[in-house]
Amino acid sequence: MKTVAIVPARSGSKRLSNKNIKMLAGKPLVVWTLEACINSKYVDQVIFSTDSEDYWQLVSQYIKSDKLTLSLRTAEEAGDKVKIFDYIKSNFRTIFPFDTTHFLLALPTMPLREHTHINEAIELSLDKDLGVFSAVEYDAPISFAFYQSDDTHWEAAFESCPMNTGNTRSQDQKTAYHPNGAIYYLPLSSLENEHLMSFYQGATPYIMDRKQSVDIDTETDFRMAEILLNELS
Repeated sequence: MKTVAIVPARSGSKRLSNKNIKMLAGKPLVVWTLEACINSKYVDQVIFSTDSEDYWQLVSQYIKSDKLTLSLRTAEEAGDKVKIFDYIKSNFRTIFPFDTTHFLLALPTMPLREHTHINEAIELSLDKDLGVFSAVEYDAPISFAFYQSDDTHWEAAFESCPMNTGNTRSQDQKTAYHPNGAIYYLPLSSLENEHLMSFYQGATPYIMDRKQSVDIDTETDFRMAEILLNELS
């Protein structure tokens, strides 16, 4: 087995300017994810995929590891409308070394994911002989979800919505989960399947704690990550 991790970090984020290199507790945001991958005992190589040579130069100041390599994307390949799934699936033969058997995708906006989580996810994959994606419990019962069609009307997302049935006790609601973007681990050969539409197909979830699942998209998310890092240190 040879596992190669890929960490994509394009420049030019809109909601939070240059968030991938924004300083978080003393180092750029993306460095937290790169270090988690490098420190995993199962990861043989880590590819930093970016459209910015400046990002690479910055990362190189913080990480000195033979595991880390650069894959430079064009501005078109890193556009804000390009899904990372589509990019990897279309280019995996040139992105990964020829002897790669498994790949790990780790999004850089999840700084509290640690190498121990990566190890556990890969061990789950080996035990179940399935691909793995990380997930986290919803903050509130998803059964209460509704759509608002206008200023005064709403429509339940689910037929058994407690807002219609009256069964509003939170203890009676099923626990629901959603992917958190921290870890995707699959055989590289799965990308040869022309019917593969996502990294979730045929994969099993690895459940993470909410504290480790902060996904940074806004300034508020960033401040929350700072608080939690201080608590965990």
